[in-house]
Parts: sequence; structure tokens; C-alpha cells
Amino acid sequence: HHLSTPEAVDDNYAMVNIITSTCRSTTRNERPIVILAGWLGCHPKNLQRYAQMYDRLGYTSLIRIASPASVIHAMINGPPPSNTDIGDVDDNDDNSSSSEMKHLAINTLHHIQQLQPPHFIVHIFSNNGCFLWEWIRYMLFHKSSYNLQNKLLGIIFDSAPAYFHGKVEGLQSALEYVGNKEQRDKLIKLARSLDTNRVKRRHNEFWNGLCNDTYGSENIPQLYLYSDCDELANVKYLEELIAYRRQQMSGKERVWSRKFVGSSHCGHLKKYPTEYEESVGNFLEFCTAADGFRRSRL
Repeated sequence: HHLSTPEAVDDNYAMVNIITSTCRSTTRNERPIVILAGWLGCHPKNLQRYAQMYDRLGYTSLIRIASPASVIHAMINGPPPSNTDIGDVDDNDDNSSSSEMKHLAINTLHHIQQLQPPHFIVHIFSNNGCFLWEWIRYMLFHKSSYNLQNKLLGIIFDSAPAYFHGKVEGLQSALEYVGNKEQRDKLIKLARSLDTNRVKRRHNEFWNGLCNDTYGSENIPQLYLYSDCDELANVKYLEELIAYRRQQMSGKERVWSRKFVGSSHCGHLKKYPTEYEESVGNFLEFCTAADGFRRSRL
């Protein structure tokens, strides 16, 4: 049976720990974990089909969805550059929505520490998921207290990252699907109030940070799942990034990609359930084998 237990929920976002396993032979903490980092306006129910897929693949899902307000703040604020000293970022500096993304990352890593899985992966949806991944990556590779670096086996980008040209228009159109009218109007007003120069600067940092991964996660296998007609995650920019990542990686075979035809933003699993699950399953097998080989060399 599937069980969803909201751990902390407000009007906008949820941290949900899904699933008690349908597989009777293993206890929960013997199963690896996947963090499902949801898209803007996503609800836990929207990620159930992914959680069920991962259950079949032998993974327990942790759902993490950042609030729309924190996504808007992430358009101008991200983690410090990778060369910043560990001590420069305090875990508890403030708890406004501008630092909510960071606290969501901290909570997630604490949770994984408590569960002690054999390993975990991160499955990112759209830029909302990418913004959370930026902080998870920063905390994971810059905070010695986590000791989880060797447990992260792979990263999956679904409809991500989306090149937003240093503009808020794409964000505004995405906000049309969020909450009720009152919430939407408030969020769109907040988005329009952002300083355009800061948005441009942040966009460059965001894109460069995903192209040139210098955080310590640069050789962790990656899978990009995208489509030829996604209006938000433009195929041209994504394929340029994938080609660039293949050049940067110590092994080109570590960068996987699957292009779907005619599927919408974050809609690939719905349109192509068999192909999607096969792509993810093959990638997970590769990650596990690559990790076994790496450990045998240590």
C-alpha cells in the first residue's frame, strides 16, 4: 500500500515522505532513496506516478516542493560561488522565504542522514527543482557535517535546466497555474518587482554553475530527460549544455540523455510511461555499477 505523510505543509509547498514499501522483502532504510524535487506549482499528488515508478525500481521517494515565493527569490539569490569558504554560510542565518530554499535543502539532507540509506539520487523537475539542487549540492559538498557525498550516485534532470534569458516572463507565465487568484496576483506582483539586472546576473551564475560544475559533484552521472517542443526548457540550450557537460566530464558515458517527441514540460512520463521508466531504470543500473567499480578501486 502507498502512504503519503505530509511532514510540514503550508498553503504553497510541501515536504512529503512517501512510501512505505510495497516490496515486503526489504525494510525501508535498506532501500535507496530518491529525492523528487518538484516543479513550480506542483503538488505531492502530481508526483505520485513518479513515486510509484521508483517503488517498482526499488527506491523510496522523498518529495520536496519549494514554495512559489522561494522560487521567485531564487531568481535573484542562489548559493555562494563554489570557492566560498565553508564558514561563510550559516545554516540558520534567517528563515524568510529568501532563504527557504536553503533550509529545505538542509532539512532534506538531515532527513537522509537519519534514514541512512545505502545510497540516494536526486530527480529534478524544471528550474524549481534546479534551484533546490543548487543548495543541496552546495550544502553536500561544502559542509563537512553531512558526510553523504559518497552516497549520491546520480542526478536526473527532467525538463531542466530551463534557460530563462535573465528575464522573469517565463516565471510569470508559470505562475498562472499556481494557487488561487489572490495568491497568483501577489506572486506575479512580487516577480515583477525583481531587479532586472540582478535577475540577469543570477541567470548567468545559475546557467554557468550547471555547465561548469565545480562543487565536487562534477563527475556524478547525470541523465537529462527532455522534449523537442518544450516551451520552457528550450531544446537548443539544453542540448548545448548536455554537449558541454560531456566535454567537461572525466567520462563521456556519465552524461546520459533521452529526447522525447511532442511531450510537454514535465509531461514525458505521462506521454511515454514505458520509455521513461526504461531510461531511468537503465541509468540507475549504470550508476550502481559505476559506484561498485569506484569502491573496488578505493
